[in-house]
Parts: sequence; C-alpha cells; structure tokens
Amino acid sequence: MQTWKLRHTGALMDKLSSLFIKAALIYLAISTILGVLITIGPGYSFMHSHLALIGWVSFLLFGLAYLLLPQYTGNPLFSERLGLIQFWLANIGLIGLSLSYPFMRMYMLKELDYSLARTMVILFGTVEAISVFMFIYNIWKSMGIVRSQEENIFYTEYRDK
Repeated sequence: MQTWKLRHTGALMDKLSSLFIKAALIYLAISTILGVLITIGPGYSFMHSHLALIGWVSFLLFGLAYLLLPQYTGNPLFSERLGLIQFWLANIGLIGLSLSYPFMRMYMLKELDYSLARTMVILFGTVEAISVFMFIYNIWKSMGIVRSQEENIFYTEYRDK
C-alpha cells in the first residue's frame, strides 16, 4: 500500500484515503458553485444536494474511515483493491446520477417520454448503492480481526503518557 507522511503528525496517509479526500474537496467546490446557481433557478438543487451530501460528506467520511479505522484497530485494510473499485464506482454512480436526474425531470415537465432517463437514474443510483455496500463490506472485514492492545497503535501511544 502506497503511503504519504502527513507533515505535522507523522501519521501515514495511504493512496486510497488521499483519493477519497481529494475527490471530496472537488465535490465541495462544485456543490458550492451549484449552491450559488440555485438562486438563478431551482434546476440545480438535485445536483447540489447530491454532490454536497454524497460527494463532499460521504467521500470525506470514506477517506477518513479508510485512513483512521485501520490505525485505530491495528488491523490492515481488508482489500485496497476493493476500496479502489469502490472509489471509481462511487464517482461513476454519483456523477451519472447527478447528470441524469435533471434530464428525467425536464422530460417529465415537458410531458415527453422519460423512460431512458429514468433507466439511467436507476442504473447510476444502483451503482452508487453498490459502492456503499462495498465500503461497508471492506470496513467490516477490516475490523474483524481482533488485535491485542500492545499491537494497537493508538493504545500503545496513549498508554505510555
């Protein structure tokens, strides 16, 4: 697992955590811009809310969980590969869902056939849901091995103080 040293704490940040946190910051910037655009017209509210809640908040939590839970439990991450697949599926699902839903809504308002757009919303929503369950599985399996207190990084760090 590739790691980067954090400057002030000496803690290690792995590639997976870094990807999620950087993506979260990008989604924060985009959702902030969309938040301003909501004042122009309400068509951006779905994209804004999903990019803010799933993109900014969830991606930040994914990244922090992948960074901190292995350190806290003393267990290695069950599968970095599964985490990377989850990262890409979560991005594809979120972007696809955020872009396809406004089209479905537009077709519905114009009373046009929106079945293709609805199918895309369902497809991308399902991809997003699968990525969340991959995260749950990966973290659950990572926490499954119980380590002794001496092997736990946080326990030994605070025990000696």
